[in-house]
Amino acid sequence: MSDTKKTTETDSEVGYLDIYLRFNDDMEKDYCFQVKTTTVFKDLYKVFRTLPISLRPSVFYHAQPIGFKKSVSPGYLTQDGNFIFDEDSQKQAVPVNDNDLINETVWPGQLILPVWQFNDFGFYSFLAFLACWLYTDLPDFISPTPGICLTNQMTKLMAWVLVQFGKDRFAETLLADLYDTVGVGAQCVFFGFHIIKCLFIFGFLYTGVFNPMRVFRLTPRSVKLDVTKEELVKLGWTGTRKATIDEYKEYYREFKINQHGGMIQAHRAGLFNTLRNLGVQLESGEGYNTPLTEENKLRTMRQIVEDAKKPDFKLKLSYEYFAELGYVFATNAENKEGSELAQLIKQYRRYGLLVSDQRIKTVVRARKGETDEEKPKVEEVVEE
Repeated sequence: MSDTKKTTETDSEVGYLDIYLRFNDDMEKDYCFQVKTTTVFKDLYKVFRTLPISLRPSVFYHAQPIGFKKSVSPGYLTQDGNFIFDEDSQKQAVPVNDNDLINETVWPGQLILPVWQFNDFGFYSFLAFLACWLYTDLPDFISPTPGICLTNQMTKLMAWVLVQFGKDRFAETLLADLYDTVGVGAQCVFFGFHIIKCLFIFGFLYTGVFNPMRVFRLTPRSVKLDVTKEELVKLGWTGTRKATIDEYKEYYREFKINQHGGMIQAHRAGLFNTLRNLGVQLESGEGYNTPLTEENKLRTMRQIVEDAKKPDFKLKLSYEYFAELGYVFATNAENKEGSELAQLIKQYRRYGLLVSDQRIKTVVRARKGETDEEKPKVEEVVEE
């Protein structure tokens, strides 16, 4: 009884944190996970063992990451004070220890990057296969070993299979083409097409267009193909993908036009002036490049607003700044429930806030080089 009570008390003290995890080394695949404040980085390996999809960059990488990094690229500050990962998010990253608490290592909403190990054996084995295939298909007039064309051998195999299924006529047609006399020019053309075919196959695999969990499945259960809802909950899976900067700008435009009731009303409200200077790209030392020091963690929103009045203002993050974002979100979610609330949460995780209070506006405008002297006020989202 006492153990159960102790566990319940411990669980009640555990908080949650949203972080983003990049899949396939693709900046368009940054997915939100809600992890506990007690979660360490090595717990994230479960994601790659559980989800029934290939998360590596391509088949030329090992299926599981060997570590993690946190992206310290400053990011893009949205019009309402949230952050979108920029194109340097992959380049600006620092390693993290597997045993470190995520909550003490990253800011809320920060991007975590898996470290993938290149599969040298698989890569060079495949190159050797392609080279061997090209060699056997060399035109007979220059080949040191004419008559061993691998493509022809595969054609003969297909013909044999057709015969086994009673398709003798198709088999004869395939084999007849093999023994037709082909001129030197035609041989060169066919070999040229073969080179293009091999390059296409290599590019198809190298870029990750074809990226199975396993190239060869020796047994039906060698790959996990399903996952339960309970497993997803334990992982912290939210199913929400972070928007790119371009996606955010496009969505913001459409959202605000609908919010104002049409293009004409939006124009009168000055929306298109806002769109011309929407958000701002942050620089070194601010945004997610803010050092996670005690001084920065404990900086108050009042201090940030005061700093915003100074020249050359840089937005250094703090926990209270994120609390301010949460307050605005909670204000707009106050009267929503069910699917409407779920949709609002998904929108927030994908695009950030689309409304803000006056303190956030002051900070954003100052960072953009504008001024704002209005009193604090929270806007309400107008649903269409």
